[in-house]
Amino acid sequence: MNIKQTLEKTASEIPHKEAIVLDAQRITYGELDEASNKVANALLELGMKKGTHVAILMSHSPEWVINYFGVVKGGGVAVLVNPALKTPELDFLLRDSDSEILLTEKEFSRMISSVLPHIPLLKHVIEVDADSYTKMVANSSSMSPTSDIKDEDEATIIYTSGVLGRQKGVVHTHASLMGTPPIVSTAIQRRREDTIIDPARFSHLFGLCEVLLGSVGTGSTIVLMPNFTPRAVLEAVEKEKGSILFGVPAMYNALALMRGEVLRDYNLDSLRLAVTAGAKSFPKLMETLEGKFGLSLYEVYGLTEVSAVSISTFNSRKLGTVGKPICSLKILDDSGKEAPKGEIGEAVFNAPWAMKGYYKAPELTAQVLKDGWFYTGDLVRMDEDGYLEYVEKKSFIIVTSSGLKIGPSEVEFVLLSHPSVAEAAYVGIDDGYGGQIPTAFVVPKEGQNATSEELASLCYQNLADFKLPKRIEFVDSIPKTASGKIDRKKLKETELPQN
Repeated sequence: MNIKQTLEKTASEIPHKEAIVLDAQRITYGELDEASNKVANALLELGMKKGTHVAILMSHSPEWVINYFGVVKGGGVAVLVNPALKTPELDFLLRDSDSEILLTEKEFSRMISSVLPHIPLLKHVIEVDADSYTKMVANSSSMSPTSDIKDEDEATIIYTSGVLGRQKGVVHTHASLMGTPPIVSTAIQRRREDTIIDPARFSHLFGLCEVLLGSVGTGSTIVLMPNFTPRAVLEAVEKEKGSILFGVPAMYNALALMRGEVLRDYNLDSLRLAVTAGAKSFPKLMETLEGKFGLSLYEVYGLTEVSAVSISTFNSRKLGTVGKPICSLKILDDSGKEAPKGEIGEAVFNAPWAMKGYYKAPELTAQVLKDGWFYTGDLVRMDEDGYLEYVEKKSFIIVTSSGLKIGPSEVEFVLLSHPSVAEAAYVGIDDGYGGQIPTAFVVPKEGQNATSEELASLCYQNLADFKLPKRIEFVDSIPKTASGKIDRKKLKETELPQN
């Protein structure tokens, strides 16, 4: 079943059930189906054809959901854009993705107004909070578009630093996006009567597949939280009688550390489980979370390229692990042979819902997809009971506490653009608590000086906030491997001076 059919089926069965809630906005499945049909038909009238790339740069809102379904219902390919990105990053992404239409909001179009006229294929910039959009959609048909959509048709492109450490578009079909949501829903026993509390953005695969598409498939209600705070979660759970919470470990860490007397001010009886993904969680804090909130925590392990590949289930959980694999798995040692249980190796999966490939990058696709097997670059190990533990990124990709991935080269290129910088290296250094301190090591050019403030400002102007260095260290030289590459392993072992 493709994405269009999934929404239409649920809407036909429960048209009056609430689908999306944000404060006073309450949209039923019938209204979501009709509103997305109007968007689809309006875009088709505008010139969108099957396979047209339509970028979505919007906040976490009901309008995001309506427009996403509108694009894919009309046969377009939705290019999902992280709203945390800065102008230079958005410029690259819109160019690389060959987007012809941009659906956005006034605040974002103002931010990137200087680059929009220079995006070669971009024909239309549509602000969904403008009167022109309201009129365009109002005059459009609410009937289901007659687009001939097949399961193997491309549906979405999501950009990630992911496995190879540079921004690239991951192409997913309707079938690959719809592969894991039913499996995850069964694993966590998601039901039609469930209310989902959701701070996870839909521009990331976890939010798109396991929150949005999974909930639409079961007919659950999704309560959107554009800005996460622990108290906002408690208020949402109490007000909306939330039963399932989706998020990343950093969110759950903050909730686990809340004082008991604060929690007692809220009625949290409806909350029965939480689902985490995106980064390695800390078992002790997760145990504390379960005890304080009286819920069960489920972990999902996946990648943008292959979605969920290992999950905890209601009858098979072990804190500190990502549950058991839901597709074929090999754990390979450095020689390419299968590692014995208990030994660390690279996770290699064969999943029927893997990506179609990287957009316009067949050589990169060939590096990670070999004979149907996806080479993750992730280090994992499996215990004697078959539970999988995620260890770390093999390629030294920096993973923030919220699970966002940073390709070191992206930051290094920005640092090297400063006229006084000769060399730069960006790594995540162990903070002693299981997390990483994103640290930039900089070698100044001989006879020249650059200050930490200058470099921090340069990064701020060109990079999303989550990619910014937490520390900038000036050094005389950067260690290299025998082949002349940056020795990231050695840098990661650097003891940082106390601030």
